[in-house]
Amino acid sequence: MIDVTIQKSKGFIPKHISKEQAKDTGMAMVLICLLVGVIGQRQQLVTLAIPLLLLNMIWPSAYKPVAKLWLGLSHLLGTVMSKLILSILFFVLVTPVGLLRRVLGRDTLQLKKWKKDHSSVFRIREHTYTSEDIRQPF
Repeated sequence: MIDVTIQKSKGFIPKHISKEQAKDTGMAMVLICLLVGVIGQRQQLVTLAIPLLLLNMIWPSAYKPVAKLWLGLSHLLGTVMSKLILSILFFVLVTPVGLLRRVLGRDTLQLKKWKKDHSSVFRIREHTYTSEDIRQPF
């Protein structure tokens, strides 16, 4: 399992790579070789996966330089894609709903009423709470 502790570094490439992170990266490299070899019908990559796996089992620290690049790339992609996906969701879902509600004249927050006079827009609720309200709060 990859350690997700935050490390202070300049940029996306981490300063220190643990043995477990190097081992996980080695396994990812073996899996990539196998998948590309089988899907692309390239026997050389399937054959290359065997020594990569043996190297990962015997000396996983050999994958530390590759792990730095691999984890840095994944961190960069995660940062960019999360912002991109959230921006697309906002402009595709939230903005049209807000514009539609404005065109229809909806004022759920009662902002127009609140700005016109100084009275409160909060509703006064005269309710005596019972044990049933605590068991089923919604």
